[in-house]
Amino acid sequence: MKQEEYKTLGILAVIFGAGALLSSRIPIINSLAFLLGFVALILGVIGIGLNLQNQKTLAMIGSSFGLISIIIVLISQLLFTPIFADFIRGYRSSSNYLMEEPTNEDWPNSIIDEYENEEEEEIFTWTQDQFDALIEGDPSNQGQGGTNYSDIIREHGIPDSESESNLDNQETKRISYLSLGSPSKAVVLNFVKQKNGQFLLIHKFSIGLESQKQHDTGIRI
Repeated sequence: MKQEEYKTLGILAVIFGAGALLSSRIPIINSLAFLLGFVALILGVIGIGLNLQNQKTLAMIGSSFGLISIIIVLISQLLFTPIFADFIRGYRSSSNYLMEEPTNEDWPNSIIDEYENEEEEEIFTWTQDQFDALIEGDPSNQGQGGTNYSDIIREHGIPDSESESNLDNQETKRISYLSLGSPSKAVVLNFVKQKNGQFLLIHKFSIGLESQKQHDTGIRI
């Protein structure tokens, strides 16, 4: 008959082994699990040695827990370390990229040219003399004699806002050029559509224009 085992070391081995087994799958924390598993394995082996002639169930269970947890930790470390290293390298490279101040050399020439063209198009070009030169056509005769819409677009660029509507069976178009300079400036023009598809000016409105033919550096909206 086997005698009852000395349980103290076996109980400690089971406690340490269970703790190691539970935390062995958690990254970073499994480093502690490796230590707990190693302690459980040592205690279990010692417990088995002291109970060679007795029952050694607890010692064997504790040492098994410790051994299994050590194997799991080693496998998870082998799998997790490359992933973690790649993450660190990606984080460092992205941080360095964000900290670097971009220069014109970092951007394709097409993007730089497009940005410069947009800056040029955003300059408010209207003067009082140019506005006064616009001819308002006869509203009752589909704006005959009025300034052509395409001529205005060709000289002053695409407007800041443009809308079309239908009034009294006539298709009309309203465009506006705006500037937030000091002082603020605005030009609002109304056109009516012709049978050939062109639009002729029938009404104009402006505010804040200057007589001198100079460019305003205000921000277009």
